[in-house]
Amino acid sequence: MEKLIVFDLDGTLIDSRLDLAGAVNYMRASMGLEPLQNERIVRMIGNGMSNLVRRAIADTTIDFNESLRRMKLFYADHLLDTTYLYEGVSAGIRELRQSGEKLAVVSNKPTAASKSILDGLGVGEYFDDIIGGDSEYPLKPEPDSILALSAKYGIPAERCWMVGDNYTDLAAGRRAGFRTVLVTYGFGDPKDEKPEFTAESFSEFMMIVRGF
Repeated sequence: MEKLIVFDLDGTLIDSRLDLAGAVNYMRASMGLEPLQNERIVRMIGNGMSNLVRRAIADTTIDFNESLRRMKLFYADHLLDTTYLYEGVSAGIRELRQSGEKLAVVSNKPTAASKSILDGLGVGEYFDDIIGGDSEYPLKPEPDSILALSAKYGIPAERCWMVGDNYTDLAAGRRAGFRTVLVTYGFGDPKDEKPEFTAESFSEFMMIVRGF
């Protein structure tokens, strides 16, 4: 029976850490601030770009709106400098598509950036929907976006999956009644969420989803 599989983007399908860190440090430099270590910036990622910028300038008095504007402009031109698909993602997505599953991405990253990255990495065409953080829906962990996808395709929650590396993904899936999969190779934090399944690689996720 047909499934709906919804993926997070950053830390689930793609490793975008260096490009995001580069955009943060460009913004900080342009505002007269010292750079932050990449590892520190990675710990700030989650809950959308606005929250990333807030965290990155939390120790300053500079203007938030101008900081966000500068980061967005820079990042839009540097989406794929170092960003890449995790191992197994390209082949796995193609296999799922060929099997007739409905595939979607729901990210807290802006929609245009999400589409550009997936297209640039050669897998955008395999997704039925790509919903970003600037859509009509509230950001994850609110489940509105994934519930809308379930309704759109008429696929009940028990045949829907939410796959991600962060508590926001897992909470959204849990609240929607979806099966939840934590991918541990990403850079998110599951916090207190208890996923139904855990995968250490995309290939392991494929083994899990094939069993249902």
